[in-house]
Amino acid sequence: MSQSLSVPASQERGAASPTAMSDRWFSILLIVPAMLVILVFALLPLAYALDVSFRFADLTRGRIGDFVGLDNYRAVLHDRAFWSSVGVTLKFTLTAVTLEMVLGIAIAFLIHGATAGKGIIRSLMILPLATSAAVTGLFWRYLYDTQFGLINHFLGLVGLPEPNWLGDYTIALWSVILFDVWQWTPFVALIALAGLQALPKEPFEAAELDGASTFRVLRTLTFPMLKPVLFLVLVLRTIDSVRLYDAVAVLTRGGPGTVTETMTFYLYRTGLKLFRMDYASTMAIFFLYAMLVASLFALRPLLTQFSSRASEG
Repeated sequence: MSQSLSVPASQERGAASPTAMSDRWFSILLIVPAMLVILVFALLPLAYALDVSFRFADLTRGRIGDFVGLDNYRAVLHDRAFWSSVGVTLKFTLTAVTLEMVLGIAIAFLIHGATAGKGIIRSLMILPLATSAAVTGLFWRYLYDTQFGLINHFLGLVGLPEPNWLGDYTIALWSVILFDVWQWTPFVALIALAGLQALPKEPFEAAELDGASTFRVLRTLTFPMLKPVLFLVLVLRTIDSVRLYDAVAVLTRGGPGTVTETMTFYLYRTGLKLFRMDYASTMAIFFLYAMLVASLFALRPLLTQFSSRASEG
């Protein structure tokens, strides 16, 4: 007589539960190091900055003072220099991001339509992104030099005026914008190029058979399909431009006067030059809150689109 070798279902569930628990704890252990890094380097400094923003903290007096409530927030909101730096930041962001998006998308289309040398071109475009803005900013500072700079040298050779790129208040901000466009346009171009190469070919082949014009293909197929990619790049570049610091610190130090003084550089000058950590912390909280709100509103359509696609799938 043969005996049944089947195992009861209760025993199977009992044998499987230790494995499930071990998988759960293993996943938790994988997350713990990242959470510790976030806690130490993000959440604790944020909590400390929030605490300092409600206190009197003039480091020239040697310590962080008493609780002052919302006085620091009122002082920052009535600070003309702060709002001037906000205006400079917005002007820089709108101009630089617009130029980078237009030039980057145009370059991506040119590379996508090239028949040879795409790999070499992509490799060369990575070079501006390979080093930090502080290093490349120092390089551009020498290019802008009025006596030894190559830009004015070549302008002089052709008989054109040789401006003071970083010392003239009418063009100093444009000089910083030019540097930022040179550095970050390749980033936009590479992301847009990746999006173009990932597009399905069937709709474009059908449009070609129907005799659709190039403009119509771009308007009805290419850009609607590229919209999520381009929108994400736009949000990333906007956030990065708003928090610009290193290029200003290396090229102009906020000058001449305060023409190129962005929010982050004004925050640095207030906290680490004037030692008013209470005002600096308050501006940092304002800056963080504004970026969070703007990012949530900007990313909401994209997240809605992704969720709708996931539910349809």
